[in-house]
Amino acid sequence: MDEPQSASTSLYGIPLMLVFALVAAPASAQLAQQAFQIAIDRFGDPCQGIETTRPLGTASNGDALVAVACTNGGHHVVAIHRDNSVSYMSPCQAFETGTGITCFDGQPSTR
Repeated sequence: MDEPQSASTSLYGIPLMLVFALVAAPASAQLAQQAFQIAIDRFGDPCQGIETTRPLGTASNGDALVAVACTNGGHHVVAIHRDNSVSYMSPCQAFETGTGITCFDGQPSTR
């Protein structure tokens, strides 16, 4: 797994800027959330819907890393690649153990 850079030092990475732009554009944000949900459903646990997302930073390969909290309680990490495709990385708990970066402040990542 590539070591992510902190979000504060990677704000100028194009993929991460895409994440912030998606927050500002509701229709685009809805499409991004659908892509996140599909990736999680396919390779993680079932995700009934997206409760919230949080940008985590940019990996050394340029992928934007995003924490995704599902409405049914699952917490996952997905990657947005340079070509804007989305892939599943891991449950938040495994990501936090491997990197020391917390997916969601104040929320335990038990799934």
